[in-house]
Amino acid sequence: MQNNKPNAIADSKTDGKTDNKSDNKRLFGKLCYLHRQMRRENNQLFAEYGVTPVQMQALIFIHCNARSGHRVCQKDVERQINLRPSSVSSLISNLEKDGFLKRTVSEGDARSKHLELTEKGSYICIKEKLFMDSCDSAIQNALSPQEQEELEKLLQKIIDSISK
Repeated sequence: MQNNKPNAIADSKTDGKTDNKSDNKRLFGKLCYLHRQMRRENNQLFAEYGVTPVQMQALIFIHCNARSGHRVCQKDVERQINLRPSSVSSLISNLEKDGFLKRTVSEGDARSKHLELTEKGSYICIKEKLFMDSCDSAIQNALSPQEQEELEKLLQKIIDSISK
């Protein structure tokens, strides 16, 4: 079967002129670098509390739903994180064992258990929000209001383009 994808090495070799393909690679590299840096700092926060990124994703999902008055069960977490029921069951058990959340029996169905954050679970979600706020501040401090607006439009344009 023939590969119709362009040859990255051949595309990067030009007669000294810069072409759009190599420019795109540099933009992608910068986006990757930025993502890695922010993710590295974020993961350090998780590590301080012994929480994995996936566990944090579950905690934030539960936290956001609780703030808007919605109760969450394991199935909701499975759908949100897109993991197998057995993986989510293990994830929830570990979070419960470590004191980040508790399961409570549903009033209408004893087989269904709702997930609620403990004080410790809420605390780490608040710490995560503060970290995200500081990342937003760093971006906002680096850019003028007009540049922020333009960046937001450009990022949305890229997201829409690759989401098709």
